[in-house]
Amino acid sequence: MSGLKLAALYSFPAHELGFCGPKEKKTAKRLSNYLSGKKISEKEIRKILQDFKGAYSYYKLIAKSNNLLDPFDKRVVKAYWIGNKFLEKVKIDDLRQLITKDFSKLEKAKKIPENSKPHHNFHVLIVGPVTKKVVLKGRLLDFCKISWGKIRSFKGNRIKVEYQPLSGEKKLRLGKPIKKEILWDKNLLSKIKRGDWISFHWNRAMEKLQKKDVKNLKKYTKITLELLTEMKGRQIF
Repeated sequence: MSGLKLAALYSFPAHELGFCGPKEKKTAKRLSNYLSGKKISEKEIRKILQDFKGAYSYYKLIAKSNNLLDPFDKRVVKAYWIGNKFLEKVKIDDLRQLITKDFSKLEKAKKIPENSKPHHNFHVLIVGPVTKKVVLKGRLLDFCKISWGKIRSFKGNRIKVEYQPLSGEKKLRLGKPIKKEILWDKNLLSKIKRGDWISFHWNRAMEKLQKKDVKNLKKYTKITLELLTEMKGRQIF
């Protein structure tokens, strides 16, 4: 899967719900058609995805920090949604500048700890929405974060996964494993079986994960949760 397609895949669920991306309703259909394999120009898809203000700002930052020209380079897109070594090259001052300039959150930018990484789950749990279309509280935080789960069973267009949800009120953490049903589009994710690890976003199955992907996703999520605890402990959140 190309970086552009990966970006479209992870951006689509929230866009279809009306939380992120362009205002035009037709763009959700265009992304859906593109993901299902219909002929749509990459130029058009790039233009649509550039309107996802949050994700695209992070793509540009990660690409620039790693001397890459294309914000939709697969390694860059994967760094943001799953996590990889490309996040380690991003300087904290550059991340703070992005949060200040692109998201107009100066006070939040000043407060983020040195070990912050520009991962999607960092954006969800610490930075927060850049639009006023959704308020991320309670279970919506768990829906919006990228989760990883092991497939336990299949039923029609649904998959039952075992995963660790966010837990706690004063101190967010990964809770005890539970089973949950999520939506599954067989056209987008076909070669999977019981016991495989997959990612999911807004209760939709995204992609099959390799062991290193699970390790990275868990690593950067835990880093973010530790940062969140640190910020709350210092009463700066």
